[in-house]
Amino acid sequence: MGQQDNLAEESIGRTGVESLMGEKTLKEIHEEVPPDFYDRSRVNFIQRLWHPRRFKWIAGLATPVSGRMLDIGCDGATLTEIVARKTGAAEVVGIDIAHQSVEYSKNKRPDFQLAVAHAEQLPFRDGTFDMVFCSEVLEHVDHPEKMLGEIKRCLKEAGYAIVEVPTETWFFKAVWYVWTRVGPGKAWHHAHVVDFKGDLLDRLVKEAGFRVKKQSVFMGMLRAYVITPG
Repeated sequence: MGQQDNLAEESIGRTGVESLMGEKTLKEIHEEVPPDFYDRSRVNFIQRLWHPRRFKWIAGLATPVSGRMLDIGCDGATLTEIVARKTGAAEVVGIDIAHQSVEYSKNKRPDFQLAVAHAEQLPFRDGTFDMVFCSEVLEHVDHPEKMLGEIKRCLKEAGYAIVEVPTETWFFKAVWYVWTRVGPGKAWHHAHVVDFKGDLLDRLVKEAGFRVKKQSVFMGMLRAYVITPG
C-alpha cells in the first residue's frame, strides 16, 4: 500500500506552493481572499467580461434535483446561489475552509446551511446529497483524490456531481500568471496546489469510482465534468 501511495503522489503534478507551507497553511492562504471577491466581480472590464459568462456556463451543466445540494468551496456563496436556482434543490448546503467566507455567506443567505469544513474530510453521512458542486476547488487541495473519494461517499447512488478545474494549457498559465500578479487577482497568488495537466482529472475521477456523463470546456481555460457513481 505504501508503494501505491507513493506512485499516486508522483502521478499528481504539484505546483511548488509547498515551499510556502512552512510559513502559511493552505487555510491561511485562502483566508487572504476577500469573501465578497465574486460579489465585487464587476469592478473592472476583465471581471465584467469573465465572471458572468463563466457562471452561466458552469450553471448550465446543472440539472434539477429534488433533495439536497452541496457546494464544496462555496466562498461567498455567489455561485452557490446561481447553481441552487438552476437545480431547484430543496436544501442547499455549502462548506468552505475559510471562516470569514462562511460568516459572510451566512449573513447573505441565512436560508442556506453553511459551515467551515475541509473538502478532504466532509462532515456528512454516506449518501447524503443528490448533487455535489465543486467549482475550481480540486486544484486548491493537497490530495484531490481524497476529495473525490469523499464526494463519492456523500453522494447518493442516483446523484451526480459537477467538478471543474483549470485546463492548465499554455494560454491558461499565461493569463493566470499575469492575473495573479496585478490587480484583484493577487488574492489568488499561490492558491493553486495541484496542476491538472494532461489526463489527471480523468484518471482521478475514474479511480474514485465515477464515470463521466458530460464534459465541457470554457474559453480554453476551464474544464468541467458531470460525473455519476458507477
